[in-house]
Parts: sequence; C-alpha cells; structure tokens
Amino acid sequence: MSVDKKTIGISKTNAAALNALVAAGRFGSELDAAKFAMAYAIKLGLPAGVSDGADTKWNVGSVDSDGSLRSLLEAFFPASLEPYRLAEYLMNEGIRRLSDTLGDGDDLYDTIFNQA
Repeated sequence: MSVDKKTIGISKTNAAALNALVAAGRFGSELDAAKFAMAYAIKLGLPAGVSDGADTKWNVGSVDSDGSLRSLLEAFFPASLEPYRLAEYLMNEGIRRLSDTLGDGDDLYDTIFNQA
C-alpha cells in the first residue's frame, strides 16, 4: 500500500516563479497561485507524474482542509493512488508552464482562455 505525502512542496527552480506570480499582484498568496497553477496543468491535460526535489512548503491540512482537492484529483485521475503527491507535481508543472508563458509578456487571462 502506498503512503501519500503529508506535505506539499515547490521545487527550487519554481520557487522564484511562484514568488513572481504573487509579487506581480496576480494572486493573494503563494498557495492561491500554486492551486491556480495546478488547475492550469489539469486544463492543459498533463498526465500524472511525480515531482523531484520539491522543498516542503505546506502541510496537506493547510492545502486541503476539507478534502475537496483530494476528491477533485481522484475524479480527474482515478488511477492515482497518491493524490497529494500528484497535486505537488501538477502545482510544479503548472507554475513552470505559467512562468514560461508569462515570462514572454503574455497576459494571464489570454494564457488561460485563448489557447487552442
């Protein structure tokens, strides 16, 4: 039986990008930005994966106090046995992809809604 993560982290590479999203005034907190990035990764249709080298950032109870995030991930990725490990991966991938796109000067709204 697998044991899911108790904490969720952001890789060193993505930490600066996450900070930049918040500093630009796009989000009220790093956690809000990370959850948005996770949703963006899901929207892109990224497959399940695992993050390497993520530093501890949040306790799972802080990220998903009511279990709704876990339920969402189980619905979208029914084969995943570790939804919080998956959340960490999707957050990191979403942050990376948002940073790549927004680093080119693109608007956040256009990034989300005007992709083919």
